[in-house]
Amino acid sequence: MPLSGDQLDTKGPTGIAGVFRNLGRLNRSHPASPAITVAVASNGTRASGPEYFGGPPNNDQLFTQLRPGNPLPDRIAAANVFRTVVVDYALSSVSEIWLAAQDMLDQQNPSEARQTALRLMTACIKHSEPSSLDRLQYYKIIALHPCLDDFDEQLLALVALTNNGKNVTSFERDIISLLSKWIRKWYKEATQARQARKRENGSTAALSAAEFNFVQLMKFVTDIIKFNHSAFEEWEVNTLLSDILYVCRKTTSRDDIKYSLTFIDALITYGYIPRQTLTQCIEVLCGAYTTVKELADTTWNAVANLCRSYMAHNTILVLREILEVPSKKSSRTNNSLRGAVYLLERLLMANEADGLPPVPFSAVMISFQAALAANNARLDMDIAKAICSAFHNDDVMGQATYDEWAVPLDILVHCSLRTTERADGTKIDVQDVTCPSLGVTRPSSMHSRDKDNISSAISTVLFQVILFLEAQCATRKDFTLNEIVMDFFTRVHGHLPDSAADMVIEYYASEHLCYPSCTNWMENIERLLSIFFRSKVRPARLRISVLSLVKNVYETIKDVCDEGLLHTIVLSVFEGIHDEVDGKVLDALVRIAVDVAGDGNEALFDKVIDILAEFIPPKDQPTDQLHHAQTRVPSVSRHGPTATQLPLYPHQHPHYHHHYGSPLNIIATGLVKIFIRNMHSSARKAARVFKEIVKVAGSPLSDTDARLTAMRLLFRIRSDAEHAILLVKSTESENMAAFLGRLAKPQEDIDSVHPREEDKNKNCPVSQSLANKAQSKGAADKDSKQTRDYLWTYPEKRPLPEDFTEITEKSSPVLCTYKDPPVGDANNDSSPEKVLSPDHCVRMQLWMEVIISIIQTGTNWEIYSYVLTNLPSQLSNKTAFRNCVLHIQYLRNYVCDQLHTNRIPNTDLPSDLRKADIAVVLIHILTILICYHEHFAKVEQEAIVKAFQLGLHSWNRTAKPCIHALSVCCYELPMPTSKFLIGILTKLSQIITSSAVSVHILEFLSALARLPNLYANFTEPDFRNVFGIAFRYIQHTKETAAQQLSRASYAGRSQKDITDTVHAEQSELSQYVLTLAYNVLTTWFLALRLSERHKYVPWITRGLVLGDSTNSKDDIDEQSLACIDMLQRFTFSDCESTSPVINPNSKNKPHIQSRSWLNGLSIISVQMDTITGESELTVRRPSGTSYFHLTPRLRESGAIRKRQTESTESSESIDGASGLDKPQPQASVMPSHVILQLLGSVGGTSEANRPMLLPDDQRTQMALEVFDRIPVVDFHKIGVVYVGAGQCREQEILQNVMGSTDYTEFVHGLGNLITLKNSRLNTGGLDCEFNTDGEFSIFWSDRITEIIFHVTTMMPVDLEHDPQCTMKKRHIGNDFVNIIFNNSGIPYAFDTIPAQFNFINIIISPEARAGFVTTRLKNYSDMERQFYRVEVQCKPGIPLISPAAETKVISGKSLPTFVRNLALNASVFAHVHNEGGGEHISMWRHRLRNISRLRERVAAPPSAGASAATSPTAVGGPTSPVGPANSRRISTATVLSEHSLRNSLVSTNGEAYGNQQDGMGELENILNSFDFSRWS
Repeated sequence: MPLSGDQLDTKGPTGIAGVFRNLGRLNRSHPASPAITVAVASNGTRASGPEYFGGPPNNDQLFTQLRPGNPLPDRIAAANVFRTVVVDYALSSVSEIWLAAQDMLDQQNPSEARQTALRLMTACIKHSEPSSLDRLQYYKIIALHPCLDDFDEQLLALVALTNNGKNVTSFERDIISLLSKWIRKWYKEATQARQARKRENGSTAALSAAEFNFVQLMKFVTDIIKFNHSAFEEWEVNTLLSDILYVCRKTTSRDDIKYSLTFIDALITYGYIPRQTLTQCIEVLCGAYTTVKELADTTWNAVANLCRSYMAHNTILVLREILEVPSKKSSRTNNSLRGAVYLLERLLMANEADGLPPVPFSAVMISFQAALAANNARLDMDIAKAICSAFHNDDVMGQATYDEWAVPLDILVHCSLRTTERADGTKIDVQDVTCPSLGVTRPSSMHSRDKDNISSAISTVLFQVILFLEAQCATRKDFTLNEIVMDFFTRVHGHLPDSAADMVIEYYASEHLCYPSCTNWMENIERLLSIFFRSKVRPARLRISVLSLVKNVYETIKDVCDEGLLHTIVLSVFEGIHDEVDGKVLDALVRIAVDVAGDGNEALFDKVIDILAEFIPPKDQPTDQLHHAQTRVPSVSRHGPTATQLPLYPHQHPHYHHHYGSPLNIIATGLVKIFIRNMHSSARKAARVFKEIVKVAGSPLSDTDARLTAMRLLFRIRSDAEHAILLVKSTESENMAAFLGRLAKPQEDIDSVHPREEDKNKNCPVSQSLANKAQSKGAADKDSKQTRDYLWTYPEKRPLPEDFTEITEKSSPVLCTYKDPPVGDANNDSSPEKVLSPDHCVRMQLWMEVIISIIQTGTNWEIYSYVLTNLPSQLSNKTAFRNCVLHIQYLRNYVCDQLHTNRIPNTDLPSDLRKADIAVVLIHILTILICYHEHFAKVEQEAIVKAFQLGLHSWNRTAKPCIHALSVCCYELPMPTSKFLIGILTKLSQIITSSAVSVHILEFLSALARLPNLYANFTEPDFRNVFGIAFRYIQHTKETAAQQLSRASYAGRSQKDITDTVHAEQSELSQYVLTLAYNVLTTWFLALRLSERHKYVPWITRGLVLGDSTNSKDDIDEQSLACIDMLQRFTFSDCESTSPVINPNSKNKPHIQSRSWLNGLSIISVQMDTITGESELTVRRPSGTSYFHLTPRLRESGAIRKRQTESTESSESIDGASGLDKPQPQASVMPSHVILQLLGSVGGTSEANRPMLLPDDQRTQMALEVFDRIPVVDFHKIGVVYVGAGQCREQEILQNVMGSTDYTEFVHGLGNLITLKNSRLNTGGLDCEFNTDGEFSIFWSDRITEIIFHVTTMMPVDLEHDPQCTMKKRHIGNDFVNIIFNNSGIPYAFDTIPAQFNFINIIISPEARAGFVTTRLKNYSDMERQFYRVEVQCKPGIPLISPAAETKVISGKSLPTFVRNLALNASVFAHVHNEGGGEHISMWRHRLRNISRLRERVAAPPSAGASAATSPTAVGGPTSPVGPANSRRISTATVLSEHSLRNSLVSTNGEAYGNQQDGMGELENILNSFDFSRWS
């Protein structure tokens, strides 16, 4: 049968659109089917119809068509029409219609027929008032209909029957069971539909028919309960509720939950929840509250309604029960637990005004705590949030006591284990989360997955709670609260902000919880260390505060507590120190180690040192790591570490703060502090630490800054005369640092304190030394592309980390250097030396092994340069290395080998340095090693001298230090030096073109001349080599001076001023070089054997006269004249004639006559007894005065005596008789006779060769007396000052009246002891009449020099009248040079005794400091084994040019001679400097000038006609003006031989001679030449 157009196939899936279409069918009119025909009788009457009244006209036909038996399509069409009829017409019996169509519901019929029948029944129910029986009948039909496809129409029929759920009369006992069955059935169908759609990836936007039916069913059920709850039995409701709850528990659809909650809410609102189902219901509500957030309000309303009902108490109990019995076997889901937490939280903080019952805070917290057993992270998070909300609710916390806080805080502690990060996202270490000592451990089931940011949420909650509690503790000073909160803080320490952590530490400190007064004080200490100190994420400040607390505890109990406990505390502090990455914290740990090491016993000390020593990398490592370590230098640059700066070990963190450096540097700093603190109290401790410090310095894998820290201490270790260890502040290595460019200050600032020779002579062509290295290197750095950061510069601002002012420079009373016991005497108690234990002494050989390794193979520049700079100063302390003989020998071998082969180790040299600079320092090291010569074999000593010889020319910059070193070798290694001396002189002659070494070469030669044993085997070429060097410097100096004057004469005014300034700066050294050169000539000529001197006279004379290109044709320089005069005086004589003893009354005797003549460059005076002819002949020359006594052998001498006797007798008789004047004796010979006999000759004598008779007047006599007062030799006065132990002030130094034994030996070695009273020597101002300046002094002289030493200890002290010792200072204050014997043990400052004319100080210090008692008791019998450091200090503005400019170590045997020569040269230069750089005039030149002035006075020409005969040129040379500009030239006629002059006068060149004189003049000259009376 065809279907009507509005019928649908109900088997197809129906969506929302289908639902609405089905609903619309009930209200639409359906036209009659075309196939339906109305049966009408032929007579026009209606066929038999139904037994009811009303309806349309064709009602009977429709009814007939609806009846059974008709075709089903017709019946369906009729049924559809009747649906409209029932609505539109008032029928008398609707049931008749339904009865006619009832059979259409048969399940055998098509769904269209069934659904049409159900629609018809629904229309009949709606538009009629069925009786109870009809209602029951309808219900049964609906309930028993078996076809699920018709359920939507079936449900609509039941809805219509119950009037939308409002009326269940007649079937109230049955409907609940029906609904329950439908719910179970359609929930199952809906679930299957969802699963099918999920498998097919269908859209969830459209509902399936099953889902739609279930939704409609849930709505209907809700209405049934809402309107008919009272009609049902409790068990019925319970059954239905159970089904609903089952759906809630099983469904995955939010709609299902939504409608279920609506049902439960309706049940609660309009009825009640049966007790037996209450738990299940609340569980569902809790789960729904958690699962569907948008239904939270609905759920809460349901629970709130429950709590407002009589079931309130039971509801709360159920909520608590849900939380308190969470077990794995329970069917309760975690969602139910979480929902219970939410609901209890809202109930806890609900307002009672809303009608909700109060919930006890403690009860809720207990339930929360029990719920933790579920081991669910989300549940823990919800509980934590609930507690946080409760803490921040004033009403809730106002009702809770502090005792009730323990449970929620315990819960939070448990929750804290769920997170691994803080609120700010900082990760928490596992040790910060778990703390077994506190009973806090992470549950084994926890894992790290956190999809919902549970960890972050818990962290945030904890942070909020912590802030709240922190504020509570700060505002409420309640002990109970603080105790509970602090306990909580310690258990959630990983989440504490720093402020809360500070509060905990302060609480432990204020409550003395870490002191023995607390029962668990040890556990508390460990707790703080574990939770705060060992947490690497805590700031250094906070971690250090924990250390400070523990340190205070240790300091308090260290004297009263058991050592075992102290060890436990200390070791717990250092637990994990090797993993420390924070420099500040590690530094704090090391500071504790320093204190503990000083206070603790030896066992604890060893443990602490072992802990620190574990940081030190082993010395022996693979080559690749070793090379990497040697190039790894921690940078202080702002650009961060480079690839080569990365650490080799995990503890070498690259991000350490630059103030602390690397971790190993912090450890090294601590070791240094421990050494300093224990060196005066415990020898064993200091010796142990010394070994570890040496390991740090010696390991190539150690960080560079750590090695430097160790070396700063090691290089400051010194030993005193008793072998006790001491530390010095300064290594006194400024010069070495300057050579290597490591000076910290700009060179200008350094020069203001210690000006160097190089700066003074920067532009000096005569003595131009090495330029200022630091300044030149700085300029080179500016031009370089990359700047270089240095880890150290000199002077170091804080070389040692410990402030040891109180113990500075003090010798240790317990610690000394180690010395091996004598072989075979280890157990001999009678041994003079005490046998030392190596564990209680400083073993310097360990340190020497490190040094030797670095010198041999090199290392990075920072370390290598530091060793080179500071090693010479330490080696000068010879006593410190008394047990290092083999090491010293090895060091010498390596240094000599490098200098011999020019194989200096490779290193990362700066761009402005060369290996020549390293060679300079190696030479200085080798120079210091000379003092160890007793340990060297002969061949080794020769190797040292050979190294210096090679250094004279191997490098450009090594000549100067090699010359200085050879100066020392002359005294300390005389035999090897003598062997190589000829070769040395050859090398010196080859480098004389270098003006930088001119002064040093000449000083070396000057000192060498006074050591005859060294050149005993010299031959004539060797001496000529020496003289040639002197001639070369004389010639060069004069030529340079002439060139400068020539340039100045052509310069403009301003340029001339500049030239004058430059000349003033250069002239000092120029004049000093010139003076030294003449001194070398003089001293070396006098050093020749007397029989050999004449061989060199022509050669020397020629060099003086012709070698100076500045001399004119007829003139010669004054200095050369004085030198030639010296040759004449000493060529054939070494004897010194003494002045005769002249009777002062002899001048009054008329027969005693005196006459003086000028003869060339000499003044000859004859004092004669004219009666006897005996004469005193005095020859005054520039180079000295000679005295001769002449006794002529006259044949008539007897007659003369007879006449003289007779004349005397007659005179006496006459005088007695008449009283007249006595007759004078008859003169038999005159003084002119002597001069005529000595200088006269037969024949004509030229004016040039004739002596000039001096007028016998008072003026001449005064001139001669003035001349005699001019010293024959150069004179120098030098001060000698003794500085006693610990003295540093002028007054106490000058008050010394005696010195140490070695000082006394030194003073006596300087010269001869003389008595001052009535002394005829030049004493340099010392009183020679009243002993005001003492009775004795020291005087030294040779044939050209005299030195008086102003020895302050030989001068008296009058503290009553002269407490400032000004009488002493007036002498040494005016001495240009002072020798300071510094036995104070403190570096001597130049201005200790300030004086205007003190230019140079020579400082002598024992290589090993000796105290007052030691200096008095020490045996100085073998001075060859005593050594002293000699150093020259100069006043600012004076160049440092001495061989002792860098410290030299000299034996006591050679010390006086060495220092005297230093002082002599220094005094010469000081005189040049004092003259403002002007010409230095020697005593010989002074005497020469006086002779020249005398000649000028007496040689004035009497007339023009006699000008030729009486001119000064003819008599003795050209007139020398008094003015200084021309006072240096004398006519060569005065020095030419008589033969050459005579030949020149009687030259055959008559034409030339005749051109000057006519015939009469020539005759007159010939006559005058024979008239000897004119000059005699």
